[in-house]
Amino acid sequence: MIKTKNLYFDTAATTPLDLRVANHMHEINKDIYGNPSSIHQTGQKAHNIIERSRKKIAELLHCKQSEIYFTSGGSESNNIALRGVLKKGDHFITASYEHPAILEVAKYLEDNNIEVSYIKPNSNGTINPKDLKKEIKSNTKLVSIMAVNNEIGTINPFKEISDICKDNNIYFHSDAVQYIGKQKINLNKLNIDMLSLGAHKFYGPKGIGAIFIKSGISINPFIFGGGQEKGIRPGTENPSLISGMCHALEIATKDFEKNSSHINNMEDLFLKLLNETKINYKVNGSPRLKGIINITFFDYDGHSLLLNLDMKNIAISFGSACASGSAKTSSALLSIGLNEEIANKTVRISIGKQITDKNIYYLIDTLKEIIQ
Repeated sequence: MIKTKNLYFDTAATTPLDLRVANHMHEINKDIYGNPSSIHQTGQKAHNIIERSRKKIAELLHCKQSEIYFTSGGSESNNIALRGVLKKGDHFITASYEHPAILEVAKYLEDNNIEVSYIKPNSNGTINPKDLKKEIKSNTKLVSIMAVNNEIGTINPFKEISDICKDNNIYFHSDAVQYIGKQKINLNKLNIDMLSLGAHKFYGPKGIGAIFIKSGISINPFIFGGGQEKGIRPGTENPSLISGMCHALEIATKDFEKNSSHINNMEDLFLKLLNETKINYKVNGSPRLKGIINITFFDYDGHSLLLNLDMKNIAISFGSACASGSAKTSSALLSIGLNEEIANKTVRISIGKQITDKNIYYLIDTLKEIIQ
């Protein structure tokens, strides 16, 4: 067995910070320290860093500079989209297997007299646009469907869904945290009204994200302060985090073909080698974003597998740890029809750009040692 230190197969939870991004942020932290709202030269240097980043991110996403608002990450962006548009008496449609940053907000909305409908994914783990159509009512104001499910890795037909929303004069929001930086997107060609993203999913820093809000959409802020980000997200901005996110997205876009090809090859190698073992398994979900493998090992408990792999310095994910920091049966897996016993034997292995073929061989050898 190949010796290794720490192998990280949990990039769907977060990615390692790209060293080029870390160095870029370090230079800004050294030299740019003014308050971006100050009108003197020191403050304006910080302001210019932020606006150049906003312009570049807009170019990469193919939207207007004025449509990008900086936030602390995907969770805050989701809150802004849902709580900023919906009011008492409105109807909101979402999926039953969304990230907690949508589902917990939905609970809050229900407590505030906003009607919520939850669409279940099909057995493949995607939302059927026909099921969405059935839920639309005269007071439906907003639909929010994630681009990629964070646990299963399935890709939703969000272009079809956005077209349905446009045809019915309904706002469409997508939590695209697992999508941006891993797939190309052109917001000019999609009927998306709002979209959330977070830097730490594409090798950028934690604690920074953005929300795209199409021009003309009125948002009621739920945080009040100094008026930054047009009052939608007040608070003194962090130039190094914002510029770090921008730089990470630039790198992800520039290296898209190379990274996609590498991750595809690593996943193909993993499944090829796994097929050569006697391990009884099944990969869940289709169509699926390459690199996120939701996999059931029928002869081994998922939580135990995570712990045993961790003792071998291999990190994977089990259940809904992303939501709570503890291992619980995945509600996403239950929602696609897996029973609790099978769901508890299911883990998520996610492959990043840093993984090598030697890492894959070591993972397979370790799985064989533990499971067989």
